[in-house]
Amino acid sequence: MRSEPDTSPSDGPLISVITPSFNQGVYIERTIQSVLRQAYQPVQHIVIDGGSTDNTVEVLRRYPHLTWVSEADRGQSDALNKGLNMATGEIIGWINSDDYYHDNIFASVAAHFRDARTSWVVGNLANLFEDGSEPVFRRSPTITFEALARGPDIVRQQSTFFRRQALISVGAWNVDRYMAMDYDLWMKLARVSPPRMVDENWAYFRNHTAQKSGYANIMRQSAEIAAVMRRENVASRLIASHRLKIRWYWLKGMVKERLIALGIVPQRYRNRSMREE
Repeated sequence: MRSEPDTSPSDGPLISVITPSFNQGVYIERTIQSVLRQAYQPVQHIVIDGGSTDNTVEVLRRYPHLTWVSEADRGQSDALNKGLNMATGEIIGWINSDDYYHDNIFASVAAHFRDARTSWVVGNLANLFEDGSEPVFRRSPTITFEALARGPDIVRQQSTFFRRQALISVGAWNVDRYMAMDYDLWMKLARVSPPRMVDENWAYFRNHTAQKSGYANIMRQSAEIAAVMRRENVASRLIASHRLKIRWYWLKGMVKERLIALGIVPQRYRNRSMREE
C-alpha cells in the first residue's frame, strides 16, 4: 500500500514563487497574500513587474518580505526568466498577478518533491468568474507528451510546481512566446518526463475581461501553439484539428460577445462555455 507524503508545515526545501506582473494592481494583493499566508517555510516570493502604471508598485511596497523589481521587460517569459535567475529555491512556483494559491498547500507540494525522480508536479485548479458565482473546481487531466500533443488546452499553469534544475535543463521559458510560453515549457518538460499528478486543489485561475488569454489573443495563442507542435514533430492532423477547434471557439465567442453587447444574451452567459469545458 502506498503511503501518503508527510504534509506537515515543518521546515523543508525553499520554495521560490515567481509572479510576473503588469497593471494588475486590483488583483495582485490577493496573490501576495496567498503566498504569505502559507504555513510552510521557507518561502521566497519574487515579483517581476513590467513597469506598471497603475497602483501595483504601491501595493508591492507594502510587503517588505517581497523581492521585486518594476522595469520594462520583453514580456511575460522574460519576466519569468528574470525571476528564475533571482530565485534560490530548489522548488519553483509560477503564479500570475491575477491568480492565487489555495490555503496551506506548500507543505504538500514540497512533500511530493522528496522523490528525487520528480521534476515537476501538477495539482488541480479552480476557475473564478467576474459574476461572483461559486468557483468551478477542475481536476487536472493526466499530463504526458502524447496528451499535450492531442490537447494543448490541458495545461494547468497555476497549480504546477517545478524542480529548478528541470527548468534550467530545458531552457526555461521561451521569450519568443507571448501567449503559449506555458505550453512550450510543458512540451519540453514532458518530452523528458511526465509530471507527478496530485489530486488536490492548489490554485485559482481568475477569468476576467482584461486577461491576456481572452478572445482578443486566442488566434495568436493558437498560432504559437501550432509552432510548438511543429517543432516537436506532432502529427499534422493533430495540428490541423487544434487550429480548427480554436477557430470555431473564436467564432462562437465573437458572436456571443456581440449578442451580449446588443442585450440579446444576458451578461451571465459570458463565461458559460468555460464552465462547461
